[in-house]
Amino acid sequence: MKNVNRNMLHMKLDSAVSVFAVAAAFAVFLPPSNALAGVCFLPDCMDEDVVQGDINMNINSDTEYCEKEGYTYYSSGECPQYQAKVGTCSRDDHYLKCDAVTWCKNNGYNTQTCSLPSFVNDQCPNGKPYYKGCKEDRPRACREQGYVNSCSPGRLYATSNRCPWDSSYGKCCTASPSAGCPTDYKVTCDPSRGSSGRDTCGYTCYRCCDDTCPSGTSKNYSGTTASYTECGTACKRCKGCPSGTSTSYHGTFSTTSECGSCYRCSDTCSSGSKSSSCRSGYESYRSGSTECGSSCYSCRKHTHSYSCPSGYKSSSCGSGYTTSSTRSRSCSCGATSGTCYKCTKNTNTGNNTGNTGTTTPSKPSNPWKYVYKDCEQSSLVCWDCLNKQYCGDLYQKGFAPTYACTMYCKNTSTGTYKKICRKAGFGIFSAKTATKAECQSKLGGLTVASGEHTVGSCDSDGSHACTY
Repeated sequence: MKNVNRNMLHMKLDSAVSVFAVAAAFAVFLPPSNALAGVCFLPDCMDEDVVQGDINMNINSDTEYCEKEGYTYYSSGECPQYQAKVGTCSRDDHYLKCDAVTWCKNNGYNTQTCSLPSFVNDQCPNGKPYYKGCKEDRPRACREQGYVNSCSPGRLYATSNRCPWDSSYGKCCTASPSAGCPTDYKVTCDPSRGSSGRDTCGYTCYRCCDDTCPSGTSKNYSGTTASYTECGTACKRCKGCPSGTSTSYHGTFSTTSECGSCYRCSDTCSSGSKSSSCRSGYESYRSGSTECGSSCYSCRKHTHSYSCPSGYKSSSCGSGYTTSSTRSRSCSCGATSGTCYKCTKNTNTGNNTGNTGTTTPSKPSNPWKYVYKDCEQSSLVCWDCLNKQYCGDLYQKGFAPTYACTMYCKNTSTGTYKKICRKAGFGIFSAKTATKAECQSKLGGLTVASGEHTVGSCDSDGSHACTY
């Protein structure tokens, strides 16, 4: 302020000196006058107005007035850069009022606050907190609200606790991966196996094993267990219908089961009828049955006859003969009817009247013998495959040699063979020292060797049931 006052004082002195200088100069150029023959000394030579006080020689009064009114002195008479002139002192136009905020507003810097995720942008150059406008900055908004885009250690929450302006920013979850997942589920397992729930950090839990049941079974059925899934869940069959009903029956409806609707059996024949009566010239044959088990019959023209096998007769054996076996009369249509008898002559009589069988009483003995041929090892089956043993010698521990024998009735008189059947047998041994006797025991005592072996007698007609 002292410097300002000095400047003001200097300006007023300059003004007074200028007045005196002009007056002196003017006197120099005036013509000589007897009236002014004397010398004039200050203050006698001062202008009367100056002397009278029309020019204020109190140079501090204007300064004090302007400063008291809040004005500031600027030697240039202009406000500094980036400040607006808002007032000029009436006593000295070098005293001004300048305002930086007004300059900002006048030049388009009108913004002071913004809503997230935007921030004030382009500040007024005079440093006042005024800005041109707002500019969006989502990452900055997230960071300033405490969100991060990576965690060490830990993970970001999967979906919750995420920044509302940028989902790549969130809060950190320190729980272990898969914590909170159901049993057999983890966040790292195969998504194609299905999912269930989320872990503590919100990540999807995926199934780690196949929990799918095979077709026809279900984890939700309550019938018998058929198998287990990879996850150890029991796969059960559907619980069927109550006794006397079935899903395949076509009678009246009974109830509903896991396997479907249950119906009672229908006692109606799908073809034919339950009656076995046929008109003349036709014969009845069993063509099927109802769902309830009743026989169904159909009729067809009678063109077939029933007959007995060779060596059998349709009537009982006569006197002097004994019935050795019986069979049913058969028809080429597949039906059977009546009994056939095989007759053997009693040894205490020579009467063969009424014998219609093939046994010839005059022959002393039955020439037919029951024999087998080619009873040899035909294959070797690995028994202990689970332990990955390897097949080797016939008697090696853990293997099952397989035998096949062809059975015949052989006529010892003529050398004729009648093939009866082919029998396969299995031998399973528990010791490396299994004997051939142990092997042949697996075939009911048959000798394990090639060639022909007699094991009994056939019927006198060369027939025999396949008993081995």
